Amino acid sequence: MKSSQRTFLLLFVLLLAVLLLSGCSPYDAEGNYQPTMFEPLAGPLRATVVFFHDVLLKPLSLASAWGWAIILVALLIRLLLLPLGLKQMRSMREAQAKMKILQPELDKIKKKYAKDKQRLQQEQMKLYQEHNITQAQMAGCLPTLLQMPILFAFYYALIGLAAEGKINEAPFYFIPDISLPGYNAGMGWLTANFSLEKLIQPEVWPYLVLPALLAITQYVMIKTGQMGQTQPGMEDNPAAGMMNQMVWLMTVMFVVFALQVPAGLSLYWVVGNVLALGQQVYVNRQKERWEEEMSVRTSAMAKSLAVNNQTDPEEADEEQADDAAPLFRPQPVAKTDYPRSATQRKRRKRR
Repeated sequence: MKSSQRTFLLLFVLLLAVLLLSGCSPYDAEGNYQPTMFEPLAGPLRATVVFFHDVLLKPLSLASAWGWAIILVALLIRLLLLPLGLKQMRSMREAQAKMKILQPELDKIKKKYAKDKQRLQQEQMKLYQEHNITQAQMAGCLPTLLQMPILFAFYYALIGLAAEGKINEAPFYFIPDISLPGYNAGMGWLTANFSLEKLIQPEVWPYLVLPALLAITQYVMIKTGQMGQTQPGMEDNPAAGMMNQMVWLMTVMFVVFALQVPAGLSLYWVVGNVLALGQQVYVNRQKERWEEEMSVRTSAMAKSLAVNNQTDPEEADEEQADDAAPLFRPQPVAKTDYPRSATQRKRRKRR
């Protein structure tokens, strides 16, 4: 899956999440908290946060213990997903290397089926599936698809903790309460009686820091991932400009989303982005070593493609016709007035 397609998928999932979260209320008509469809995952996350707080951090009398418990959960989740993330990135690198080798074949397919778009797509998909490129591209979205349900479940885990009164008015250094903004508060806490002076009020500006950090880390993380995938000649590609627009749009969407959820969720999100950024930097540094390892596996693929190109049906017929032709063909003898034998020459002299 291309970078633009992955970005579109992220944007679509985020929009779907906003609609889902807005229509899946965790409170009943009387205002009591009720488990939602995310409870099978939100429950263990909630219990893990409580465990880190009560067992590890509270005995140490650590300031902002609930915030640090959230950070530890974010670190734990990233560590659990690390092997899958590294495997996914390696498979994406290998898919890119295979795409370079398949480019001549893709050009032939585009030229052959230029007037039949449906057949063109079918042949391209067939070529991708033969060389396991489709599977690698789909695997590239797996870590993202896994993280999004965890993010939504963590959102309801925090709401459950707030409903139990555990994180209400729990500060995290400069943030007065990590349970705010509350559920269904929307952006009213920011837009009501909006003014520039309101942005610097102590009950407002602390809740703007994490969304700003989220925007920065999200943008840097996406651009760093693009740097690791950029190939020569891609700068002038019209799709690159569209990709940059998608990155900006997605970053804005994340910020708008972060302004409407508890600060504890934004804290979890920012920490996850920082850890993911470190993982991406590590992957970019391993690029040359991974490419050397992949060149061994892709060399056999290149050889098989070279053999297939030599046995193309149309070209093969021409080659077989040339091979069947004799190397030396008898040339017709030109007719002359000269005799061809000694007897004929003697007869001519007598005449």
